[in-house]
Amino acid sequence: MTGRAMRAALGVVLAGALLVAGSPALGQAQPLGDQAEWRIRQEIVDHALRQVGQREGNGNYYPPQYQVAGQGVLRPAEWCGVFVNWAWTTAGVPDRPSMRPAPGASVLDQGHWATYWQKWGKANGRWKDISERDVAPGDAVVYGNYPDMHAHVGLVVEVKYDRTGRKATHVRTVEGNFGERVVYSKLRKIEGLNAGKYLQASGFVSPF
Repeated sequence: MTGRAMRAALGVVLAGALLVAGSPALGQAQPLGDQAEWRIRQEIVDHALRQVGQREGNGNYYPPQYQVAGQGVLRPAEWCGVFVNWAWTTAGVPDRPSMRPAPGASVLDQGHWATYWQKWGKANGRWKDISERDVAPGDAVVYGNYPDMHAHVGLVVEVKYDRTGRKATHVRTVEGNFGERVVYSKLRKIEGLNAGKYLQASGFVSPF
């Protein structure tokens, strides 16, 4: 089964499970080499969904469980990137954007900075431009372009594909630090996907 076909199958499984039970399930007919990655994708979705409704305290004091120990995660801080990092880390994604800049690097080059996820994705072969409509559950969705200050990042938890199963048409997301809490979006079209009137989605970052 091709990668795109597996994404289509998983998207259908996740969508159906969300509607029926509120928790995604994993498809069975997958090559052995890809099962671990798809299991991690499902874990990302599960972790994100369980956090819906969590709120920050005063002054960006987000829920302390998102401050993964030993990764330089700041608190208080603007925390949409912190939330994505927490979900990926907890699910077992092996390689993620650093939550602190490397010595001599720009202060913007860290996972707290939403659009750094775009820069990191491009540098590591994980970036998928919004125009490609290539997205799977567990991907990060980036709104804005590096090094924009007006930016946001969230997690894709459900994907609807066209009849070919090759191109995404809609996504549902879970996003931290949106209105000071973790929110669960309605199913939204890829075309025009945004986190506000002037904050368009630029693309997706794959965990693998």
